Amino acid sequence: VQTTPTSLAYVKDAQWSEQPARLFARLTSDTIAARTGRVVLNQVQAVTEGNDDLSGELRRFGLDATTNEAVVTFDAALSRQGRPGTEKRRFEARVPVAVIDAASTGPALNQAANQVATEVADWVGR
Repeated sequence: VQTTPTSLAYVKDAQWSEQPARLFARLTSDTIAARTGRVVLNQVQAVTEGNDDLSGELRRFGLDATTNEAVVTFDAALSRQGRPGTEKRRFEARVPVAVIDAASTGPALNQAANQVATEVADWVGR
């Protein structure tokens, strides 16, 4: 939880099942596959060049106590097969949280992450 611009705190009794970046990468891969019908390969599985390549950085995945919102921000870069250059785009979702506690934050972060993953999938699929 970001409590001020320069300080962080933890939500009592909350824990991750896996690192947020890995969880988000898996969610985004599954969402792209479901919404576009494309096969999504990770870097180990991809053995040939010539496919679209999506990369990015999960910049924020947490709670902003100053606004009482779950925030997910993903900076993406997409190189499309047969097109010069790389497209770059920032995706962000904010979901209100009534109370910052373990029971409320998970669903809000899930909703924000799913919104961003859907927007990324639609961008990749166009």
